[in-house]
Amino acid sequence: MFETIENIDGALVYHGNMHKRIYFSQSDNVDLDNLLQKMKTLANEKQYEKILSKTTEEKAAILKSKGFEIEAKIPGLYNGTTDGYFLADYINKERHGYNDKIAKTIATVKSIAQAANKPDSDSYFHMPENMILRELASNEFHLLETLHNKAYKYHPNQIKDVTYFSKLKELNHQFYGLFQNGQLLVSAIIGINKEEGNMEIVDFVTHPDYRGQNLSYFLVQDIKEKMKSFACKTIYTMVRSTSYGLNITFSKHGFIFAGTLKNNCMVRDTLESMNVWYFKEPEQSRP
Repeated sequence: MFETIENIDGALVYHGNMHKRIYFSQSDNVDLDNLLQKMKTLANEKQYEKILSKTTEEKAAILKSKGFEIEAKIPGLYNGTTDGYFLADYINKERHGYNDKIAKTIATVKSIAQAANKPDSDSYFHMPENMILRELASNEFHLLETLHNKAYKYHPNQIKDVTYFSKLKELNHQFYGLFQNGQLLVSAIIGINKEEGNMEIVDFVTHPDYRGQNLSYFLVQDIKEKMKSFACKTIYTMVRSTSYGLNITFSKHGFIFAGTLKNNCMVRDTLESMNVWYFKEPEQSRP
């Protein structure tokens, strides 16, 4: 499987050799001291280099006391009232930094993207008439796998398959695709957490023949419109920090920059830092 997903002592844990990283989030009643010990043991056994956690402000203080550092913050991530934090501990200290060239690129992308920020009241852009955006059912997961095969043809270890998609569906994920003449051009996966009152855009995959056309714009537009139906107050996502296109796309949609997760995951053959962006449900004006 692309990545192992399991529940450890009340925490949802993602880990695997491709990213050489553990990513976990936990509920309020978790024994964090015991959980952290298990995360450290798992990291040492598997030779993982980084442990990343998504958590509340209260738990963030505990993690900081254990050597974790804050890499991103989303105000009101939990039900619109409690701030959310992403904190990291680097088992391999060399993974913590990057060279000046990459640092400058990350800073430039961030600056240009933030300059493109648009208010939520901006015009709605209509999709071309020959395109259709719709949710994919479980019996269509083979279409997603085929798209991944095309997008990651030369990086087969990064291909998500039907088994992995089925596991995500069990964890309240939904799958959307942009089609043209029956062909899947772009896919998006959304993780919906009704308990936390938020949703995550997990990833976009674009057919290699259609890259650079900003087709993901229409999926983001559609996902924003689904917030109320899912009773979610916040959308968040992680985007390659060196990608001008997606960072600008989210900023244009009114997403706010929350921070950068350093050297967080492998994308094709490069260890990439990820920018965290979030969008808040606009407050209704009072009479």
